[in-house]
Amino acid sequence: MRLIYLLICLCLISCSSYKSYQSSKKECYQNLSFLEFNSKEKTLSNKIYDSLLIDNRIDSKNNTYNIKYYLANNYITYKKEKKNIQRLIKYSIDRKILYIRYKYLNGNTYIGKETYFDKQGNITKVIDHEKGYKICWAEAIAIMKKRYRSLIRKYEIHTFNLSRVSLNDFPEAKPRWTITMEGNEAYEQKGYDEGNKHYSFDGVTGKYLYTSTSISVYD
Repeated sequence: MRLIYLLICLCLISCSSYKSYQSSKKECYQNLSFLEFNSKEKTLSNKIYDSLLIDNRIDSKNNTYNIKYYLANNYITYKKEKKNIQRLIKYSIDRKILYIRYKYLNGNTYIGKETYFDKQGNITKVIDHEKGYKICWAEAIAIMKKRYRSLIRKYEIHTFNLSRVSLNDFPEAKPRWTITMEGNEAYEQKGYDEGNKHYSFDGVTGKYLYTSTSISVYD
């Protein structure tokens, strides 16, 4: 009877360790208000557009954001970056929004929803890049940091590269986040600093799945 009780306790502890992350989204979007879309952004301002006609490029940097505008091939690209997150808006040459999307730059993984508009500014299509996921991108990294905190301290891990299985492309697949890391010289000497060691987590529960190692082969 005591053995059954211990097994139940272990199960509850295991489950609760991931429960706090599920569906909260707080870990992903707190302090990231710059991700919010303003309806005024459906049309690019005359001031910015006139400046682009002169220079084709505008860069603006401060302690909070890195903002860039480009004018090329009859399209205007607007990028705003903070905390390894990129917010990108594409405009037509007549300054009307075409689409907006978001990317986690360490791993170049699209996150959140990608939204397309017609010439009147009406939404025509939405692609949910985290379709089928209850664990969002930042929650996956938070789980990684918690599980491997001693390893992260030991090798001074400073970068977490993120990838995931897209259920839009592979609807029969199971949601899965995979993380690789970059650290100090000792970590690099182990052969892992180039992203050769991959840690995978369930995209619904946050449960650790497995660790795999890849090798590069050159002809």
